[in-house]
Amino acid sequence: MMLIFMTKNMRTPTLFITLTASLLFIACDLQQPASRELGPLPAPPEFSVEEVPGNPNQVVVRLLSTDFFDFIWDLPGETPKTSKAPVDTIFYQRAGTYPISLHAAHTSGNGTAVSTQTITIAQDATLECNATLRLLTNDCSTQCWKLSPERGSIQVGPVPLSSEWYNSPGLDDAQIDDLWCFNAETGAFIYDNGGETFSVCAGYVSVPDYNIPPNAGFTFSPSASGNAEFMLTLDEGSWMGVEDSGPVYEIVSISENELVMLSPIRPCDGSASPGWFTLTFIKP
Repeated sequence: MMLIFMTKNMRTPTLFITLTASLLFIACDLQQPASRELGPLPAPPEFSVEEVPGNPNQVVVRLLSTDFFDFIWDLPGETPKTSKAPVDTIFYQRAGTYPISLHAAHTSGNGTAVSTQTITIAQDATLECNATLRLLTNDCSTQCWKLSPERGSIQVGPVPLSSEWYNSPGLDDAQIDDLWCFNAETGAFIYDNGGETFSVCAGYVSVPDYNIPPNAGFTFSPSASGNAEFMLTLDEGSWMGVEDSGPVYEIVSISENELVMLSPIRPCDGSASPGWFTLTFIKP
């Protein structure tokens, strides 16, 4: 009797397992998504390249396509080397032939396309000793500048000349003796940090052994942005005032004793930022 009881009851779980497995199989089969074919890759984005009138070493790149939701310019050999602005002014210090590439992600989601144009710069950039450069470099020789210790010498905002995000109450001790010097005769740019640098990228701390790029240079040229008449372009890796600015600085105003410049924020991780610095310098 004991054996008969076990045999009858063993059939029930077997049937239950079989039905459950079948139902699971059917359910899994029903839940599989239908296959979806991706469309063709998007057509390459369109852009224009125009030389800045009166300055053979500057060009303006302009995105013309409207059906891309993200993009980045790849600009080897020039300043800046990359950009995410739809319209940007690019500076070439040396004569040569350079590629300009635009990588863009299409709104259809079908992929990223790239367009490339090549331009030729006929001559090296030269420094014209005009009134602004004379004030910047002590009559086109050598002049140093430092951040003003006054409140508001470092301002940050979403648009040029705004301070909505930050208005400095003063300077950190490591910033007070920093000097940035220009030699108009050689085109040299010298950063003297007085022994330590206040580093944003290191976590807003003073760094005693800060790596200063050797043999750095600068160029002085007209600005095509509409924010200022002239601008400074420092060699890649150099900066002035704050570490996450540059390497392009537009001269908003300059006098015998004060220099005010605009520069886009350059995040330490290389990402794009819409913000702007307004930096005020004085002579030491």
